[in-house]
Amino acid sequence: MVSHRGSSSLRPTSFLLSLPPEILRIICVFMDGLDCSEAFLENTWGEEDCNVSEIVPLSSTCRALRNIIQPWIFRFVYNWNREQEIWPESIWDLIRQVNLRDRQIRNPQPIKLSSALFDALPQLPALTKATLTLDETIPTQLLVALSRAPQLSTLEIHRAKLDSIALSFPKTAFVKLETLIISVWAITIKPTIRTTHGATEVHNVMLLLQCVAPRLQTLKISGDLISSMFLGVAWPRLESFTVTEHIPSPYYPVPRLISHMPLLRELSVLFTADLSQSDSRRHPPFFLGSVNGKQLDALPPGLSSARFSNLTSEDPIFAQLPTTLTGLHIEAAEDLYRPARHNVRSFLEQPLNSTSVFHVLERISRLTDLVELTLTLNHFPTSALINAVADAFPDLEFLELGYPRYMRGEVSPDDLRDQGLLDSLARFPRLRHVRISLDFPRRANDKRQRNSQIRVARWFLTRLPRLQTISFTFHNWLAMAWTWYLPLERTSWMTHTRDVLLLDEPEPDRPRLQRRATPQPPVSE
Repeated sequence: MVSHRGSSSLRPTSFLLSLPPEILRIICVFMDGLDCSEAFLENTWGEEDCNVSEIVPLSSTCRALRNIIQPWIFRFVYNWNREQEIWPESIWDLIRQVNLRDRQIRNPQPIKLSSALFDALPQLPALTKATLTLDETIPTQLLVALSRAPQLSTLEIHRAKLDSIALSFPKTAFVKLETLIISVWAITIKPTIRTTHGATEVHNVMLLLQCVAPRLQTLKISGDLISSMFLGVAWPRLESFTVTEHIPSPYYPVPRLISHMPLLRELSVLFTADLSQSDSRRHPPFFLGSVNGKQLDALPPGLSSARFSNLTSEDPIFAQLPTTLTGLHIEAAEDLYRPARHNVRSFLEQPLNSTSVFHVLERISRLTDLVELTLTLNHFPTSALINAVADAFPDLEFLELGYPRYMRGEVSPDDLRDQGLLDSLARFPRLRHVRISLDFPRRANDKRQRNSQIRVARWFLTRLPRLQTISFTFHNWLAMAWTWYLPLERTSWMTHTRDVLLLDEPEPDRPRLQRRATPQPPVSE
């Protein structure tokens, strides 16, 4: 603000303090989303987010502003290697999430999990989420401390190692827990391939599951940790169940795994090849709905969304899906490590081929309520395929197409600008959202590819007036000297709304290598 004489009548700090709290929150959300190289590195691992570093300078401008922004800065914290030191008690009321690790991020130096940490966790009155990413076995004291946190509703355990002494939990443990995630495989600086899970670990996992099962609403668990005891657990409130990584040993078909989940609405079965085992039964394709060649009972009638991976078009699971299903997603999940080359993920295992995809469409055509469909293919999506989808499911609102074998030479999103594909998509009167997932060569998301995807987005949105968003994700690799990146997760979508039509058309790509023109002498008359 400027006075009539041109002098500042209100300092920037005072102006910020004059804003309504909801506007300040929008500013914090915006600054929280600013990219920084550090945040990109940490978020790639899913372990640490430094985006709040953009907000810290703003909080240091004055005490009043600091008091307003403090809850945003300290809403989640990390532990560090300072012996018995812990977060100041003055911020305990502000902590909503803790991320606990036993090594430093940028090097393999260990971090000691101290008794001071164990004592503090149950005293964090606002703590709702805890994430554990430990290389070593999870200390019993840590789980006990978290079980006493009064408001803890979400617990994530990555690289799970629960093979210490046998655990025990009182009935008052995890009284508010609604979401539990337990995974075994993850990126590390020095990864270890775990091929066995001892009886103590499986028993401890079951004790934890039995403790939280009456209250749990969302469960995601590695198939490596499922035992026969899982089949006898009742899940009276569970609405979302995901089982991933490797199939259980012995194998239990999906209907048996979910037989005690009466309220289940979302089911994800994303098994991958167990590349540490030579047993072909632990490699895709998996028969999710079969046992000894016989079909089992149908899946829960309230099921609304199902996500499957690495199965064949003949799988009995397709015949067992309830006709009220509104979302079906067929994927081809990757295993995290190769045994001999732990820094390279394998290619997708079982995408649908040009024959099996039509067979799948025929088998699921009875699902007349379907409005969301995902198909992962081993070939470029054709207009014939999209026409078949339109014939079977004319009321689709969401369509995702994956082509994971696109890592064959230099390609561009511009290849998607196909009139036949466009004409086929125009047959869906209610289609609002399209997602396209491709594998590109290294360094695919540079400026050339970003401009290319904007051109493609504009091309589709201009010609499909009912379409609201078109999204892309490009799986590729970015190498570093000291670690490696996972390909972009399927949730890392670059989404373009109709607002992209307000932008100027990106300039055409120039050739990567251009010779500088040699000056020519003037032509004499």
